[in-house]
Amino acid sequence: MKKLAALVLVAVCVFAGCAFAADKPGAGITIGVVYKQSGNPYFQAGVAGFQKAAEELGFTFMHDGPDDGSSDGQIRIIENYIAQGVDVLCISANDPASLVDVCNEAREAGIKVVTWDAPVDPEGRDLDVEPASAKVIALTQLDSMVKSVGGKGQIAILSAMATAPNQNLWISFMTDALKSGEEKYKDIEFVGVVYGDDEYTKSFNETQALLEQYPNLKGIIVPTTVGAPAVSKCIMDAKRNVKVTGLTLASDMKEFINKGIADETFLWNPTELGYAASFAAVAFVKGEITGKEGESYNAGELGTLTIEKAADGGTISFLNKLNVFNNETVDAWINIL
Repeated sequence: MKKLAALVLVAVCVFAGCAFAADKPGAGITIGVVYKQSGNPYFQAGVAGFQKAAEELGFTFMHDGPDDGSSDGQIRIIENYIAQGVDVLCISANDPASLVDVCNEAREAGIKVVTWDAPVDPEGRDLDVEPASAKVIALTQLDSMVKSVGGKGQIAILSAMATAPNQNLWISFMTDALKSGEEKYKDIEFVGVVYGDDEYTKSFNETQALLEQYPNLKGIIVPTTVGAPAVSKCIMDAKRNVKVTGLTLASDMKEFINKGIADETFLWNPTELGYAASFAAVAFVKGEITGKEGESYNAGELGTLTIEKAADGGTISFLNKLNVFNNETVDAWINIL
C-alpha cells in the first residue's frame, strides 16, 4: 500500500508537469528514499522536502520505510529499489553497519548512496547530509536540561533504537561532556540510557520504569521525536516534577511546553533535510560532485552547502540550522512541524 502511495505521488508530479520538464536539471533522474519507519510524522515531513525539491528539479522519487523500524526491512526496500534501477538512494539508516553490504551492492550497480538524518557507515555511502554537527545537537540538549534542572540532580536519556547511529553519537557527546569535569556539569548525576525503540507505548513504559526506579529524578533528555510526547505524557500522568528536553516536533510538544514539563525542545526542519539531500543526489548523478571533502553543491533556497570530512572518516555536509520551541515560539511552529 505504501509503494502504491509513493507511485501515485510520482504520477501526480508527472501529470502536473513538474517531474519531466526538459529544462529542469533533475529530469529523468529517479531517487529511492528510505527512512527508518513508516508512519513517523518526522519522516513524513522529510518526504515533503523531497517533493518540494522534485517540483523544482524535475526528478521522480519513491519513498518507503519498514513498519517495524528494522534494518532487515530497510534492506528489503533497498534491494527492491536496486531491482527497479533507481539512480540514487537517499537513506536514513536504522543501523549504520548492517546496510553497508546492500548499499555497496547498489553502488556496484552504478547507484549513488546519499544518507540523510542517520548515516550508513562511510564504506557504504557516498555522502551524508545532516542538520548540524552531532556535537552541537548533543550539547544543545544537554545544556538545556542542565539549565532546566538548575544545574543539579539526576538525569536520564530515553533514546530510540539501541543501534541508531545518530542517537548513539549524540549520547556519546553528552556522556563525554558529563565526565569532563566541567563546572556546569559537576552536580549532575547521569543515571543512564533507556530505549523506547521509537514506539510510543514502549517509550511511555520505559519512562514509567525510570520514575519508579529513581524517585529523585529531575530530568529526561529525549533525542527522538516519537519518544518525547510519550515521556512527557507519562510524567504528566504521574504528576512528577521532572523536566523534559530533546528533539521533538513542535505540534507534539505544545501541550507539555505550555504546562511547563518542557521548558524548551529543539529540532531542525526535516523538510529542509529531505530537500537538501535531494539536491545532493541530483548533483551526484549530474557529475557536479563526487562526495570529496572541499566540494560544494547548490541546495536551492538553502544556499551552497560544503562537503566536509566526517568524524567517522567519510564525508558530510551540514545545514547548520536548529530551531527552538518554547512558550514564545511553539505556536509559530505547530503548523510546520
